[in-house]
Amino acid sequence: MDSFKNDHVPQILIVDDVEINLSILEEIIRDMGYIPKCASSVKEAARLMEEMLPQLILLDIYMPEIGGFEFGERLKKNVHTRDIPIIFISGDTAKENKWKGFELGCVDFITKPFDMREVAMRVNTHLKMYQMKQEQEVSNRNLHMVIQNQTKRLEEVQRNTLYALARMSEEDSQGRISHLENVGYNSRILAQSLQLSPDFREEVSENFIQIIEVASMLHDIGKLRTPQGVAVDPLVEEQEAQLEALDYHAMQGARMLEQIYNLTNKNDFLAMAIEIARYHHTRWDGKGRPAGKQGKEIPLSARITAIADIYDIINEDYKDTITPEEGLALIEKRAGTYYDPEIVRVFQKVRKRLRT
Repeated sequence: MDSFKNDHVPQILIVDDVEINLSILEEIIRDMGYIPKCASSVKEAARLMEEMLPQLILLDIYMPEIGGFEFGERLKKNVHTRDIPIIFISGDTAKENKWKGFELGCVDFITKPFDMREVAMRVNTHLKMYQMKQEQEVSNRNLHMVIQNQTKRLEEVQRNTLYALARMSEEDSQGRISHLENVGYNSRILAQSLQLSPDFREEVSENFIQIIEVASMLHDIGKLRTPQGVAVDPLVEEQEAQLEALDYHAMQGARMLEQIYNLTNKNDFLAMAIEIARYHHTRWDGKGRPAGKQGKEIPLSARITAIADIYDIINEDYKDTITPEEGLALIEKRAGTYYDPEIVRVFQKVRKRLRT
């Protein structure tokens, strides 16, 4: 169905089974400068509306087969026709009919015999109101698009700025810039793969997959505020000094991102980046840092990033110390203690797709 454009002449649908009523209303509408479309039954009216949606409907209450109230109710339930103003027409002046018409969503009521000036005034009033509403909706849509575009641009600037900070954190700690890209890429691949699992299908949306690729690259941004001197060896069980360093590093990263989040427009990207920064060192068994969460209490984004993080570290930073096979064995061994065992299972299936 084609909708009416405001720069065209309005079309008014007239539905009445009495020919003389159709003729009178048709003449009134034509004299007003509008285009009348006449139907002597609801079936004929429905057919006309398939060709072109009118801007207003004059609808008789009492007609054979399908009455005006029933047709009006159908129109108000249809997403394509529910906003078209309906004026009921009838020779029955009973208040019950008027109340029923208004309850169904009609905008007005005209009684027979017709007063030409009254019909013209009511049609003009509601037609203008409908056109104003249509124009307002177009304006609102355009404004919404402008706001959306501005928000996207701001978020892009925000992401680029935070990514630059993340790069600085790696450079300051003699880390690899490629580590950020690898963690982001592999986190997205893991998230995509988890989407196929019934256990994660509800949590992993397309939006989640797009966001985690960038948000996970900020996992170590806390290094900007972390003192140098305490090295954390991912190949051994954490000692107390290491746990304190991990705790400080994770909390500082989360606080930095929270400060930015509170000063800017709220968005899913920053919210996820905060939870990843805070919990990517939290172990599945609850013994990591920060303490207080374990198992599925740990945000899924952080559980995914934790595996992407250790996988890249083992394959690049420790490639002279441990073989790829030994690294995979270590990750498998830590399933259920350090890492979510179900994510490790999926990781093993898609490992060859991951970047090193």
